[in-house]
Parts: sequence; structure tokens; C-alpha cells
Amino acid sequence: MYQGYDDFLIKPFLVREVKKKFNIYHQAKYFRQEVLARDMKIDKTFEYLNKFKDELKETKTQLFEERTILNNALKQINQMAHERSRLKKEKREMRKTLLNNIEGFSDILSNLIKTGIEKNRGHGERVAHIVSFIGRQLKFNKKKLEDLRKAAMLHEVGLLFVPEVTLQKSKDELTEYEKDLFVQYPVKGAQLLSCCTEFDNYAGIIRHLNENSDGTGSPQGLKRRYIPLMSRILTGADVFDSLKDEKGVSSLEIFLEKLEVFSGTRLDPNIVALLEKYAVLHMGSDSYRVKGVGIHQLEPGMTLGTALFADTGTKLFSVNTLLTRDAIDKIRKYNREYPVEETVYIRA
Repeated sequence: MYQGYDDFLIKPFLVREVKKKFNIYHQAKYFRQEVLARDMKIDKTFEYLNKFKDELKETKTQLFEERTILNNALKQINQMAHERSRLKKEKREMRKTLLNNIEGFSDILSNLIKTGIEKNRGHGERVAHIVSFIGRQLKFNKKKLEDLRKAAMLHEVGLLFVPEVTLQKSKDELTEYEKDLFVQYPVKGAQLLSCCTEFDNYAGIIRHLNENSDGTGSPQGLKRRYIPLMSRILTGADVFDSLKDEKGVSSLEIFLEKLEVFSGTRLDPNIVALLEKYAVLHMGSDSYRVKGVGIHQLEPGMTLGTALFADTGTKLFSVNTLLTRDAIDKIRKYNREYPVEETVYIRA
């Protein structure tokens, strides 16, 4: 009766009818179970959807908060960018002012040297012109050329520490103590310039002004390549400008001969070669004219207008040497092993 068979018990049915009714009942039962399962699945799906909606709402809230934070951060970044631009502008202006002040201070020192120390007016400018020429020959960059030029303008600043009465004396009248003052003045000058960090490069160049190529100089007794190159250039230019004003130097020919005496002792031979090149290009006259030729163009009977040095500093021939076939062969042979200056200056 619980199974719905009550009418089966009340009235008789055919077997065929019983089977058909059982099949219908069985199908109905299956459909009810199927509907129940789907209802449960739908309920579970709605449960997931509600959970997803809650999570989505929470995520939306978080995104809104993060967007607010990001907008605030962007505002701060914009403010920082404006502040950075302002600070960079102030920095440029301050640096410009500082450079102008340093330039002014440098000019003050140069004028002090020029008016109170230099025996020959314009010595600093002439030395600066010479070192600039050599620096360009050696393909220095703009910064190095400027450092070299400034050092040349200020290389005698250490003489500000030497008493005026001592400055007025001739070399023969100096006492041993006074001679020592002249030996040490580059170091004193470098110490003075080092008080300003912008002058450190100039100070480093000037400090070794009295070093000798043969190692007998001051303050450290450095030799040849151990002396900073820019110091060697400055030393050569200083000697060059002082030498041309000495008594007895009445012609460029005599000047070049005297300059060669310093090669390997006071001065680096390579620097002497460049100084001679400067001399013939800037001090030549109708009585002493030179022209540049290549090594392959040398011919017997030509006279050297400058001394001829190898890149190693070895002097091959002195100025005014009359070239012979053997001399030319020696130059060409030497050039194959140790390069020689590409342009050889001969008397025109």
C-alpha cells in the first residue's frame, strides 16, 4: 500500500497492465530523484554565486582603496617632480655662481702673480699658450686642456710665500735658504690651491713643477714617466718661456740648441721635441724658416730645423744636423722599430 499498489490488491489486473504501470512508476521515481539532484545542484550554484558576489564586492572595495592610495601617490610624485626640477634649477644656478666665483678667484690670483711676482709680464699667458699647443698635439680632451691652461696661469702662485726682497735678487745673490724657497714654491702653491676642491687638478699639476726628468728634482725625485705627463708639459713650457729671454739667445737657432741641453736632464725628451715644434711654428722668421716633410721625403743635404726624437725619447739627431745618406738610413731603420715623429722639420 505504501508503494501505491492498493488498487492492485483491490481489483485484478492483467500481467501486461501491471508491467506497464510498474514501468511508469519507476520512471516517475527516477524523474523525482533527478529533479531533487538538480535542485540541490542549483542551490549549491546559488551558494557559490552569493559567495562570489561577496568576494567581488570585497575586491571592489579594496580596488577603490588602492586607487585612492595610487592617486595620492601620483600627487606626491608630481609634487616631488616639481620639487626636483626646482632643486635642479637652483643647483644649476648655484653651480654657475660658484664657477663664476672660482673663475673670479682664479683671475685674482693670476693678477696677483702678474703684478707682484712676474719679472716678465705675460709669462703666465705665454706658458698657457705653449701648454695648450702641446696638449692639442697630444689630443687631450677639452677638460684636460682647460686644467692645463689654468695650471699654467697659476703655476707661480707659490711665489706669493717668498719675500719680495728675495724675489728681487738675481740667482747669484741668493742664499742657500732662499734657493730652497724657490725649489719648494710649487709645493707651497699646490697646498694653497688645494684649499679649494675645484683647484685640485691644477694643484696636482703644479706640485711636480720642479721634478727633473733624470730624477734629481723636488719634492719626490721622480724620474721620467713617473712624473705626471701634465706636470712634464708645464715644466717644459715654463723652461721654454724663461729660456728665450736669457742673455745670449739672439736667434731661434741658438735658442733651439740651448733648449736641447735640457733634454733628458731637466725635461722629458718627448716634451722637448714638441717644444721645438712649437718654436719653429710660432717663432720662425725669414732668417729661420722651416718646412715639414715625411721621413720618406728626406734627402741628403737637408738640414734639420729641430732635433729629431723617437717616441721613446731617444734623440737621434740635434738641430741643424746636415743629413747624409747614412743618417737618413738610420732614421728610416729606427722608425721601423721605434716610431719617429711623422713630420720632420727641415730648414727651408
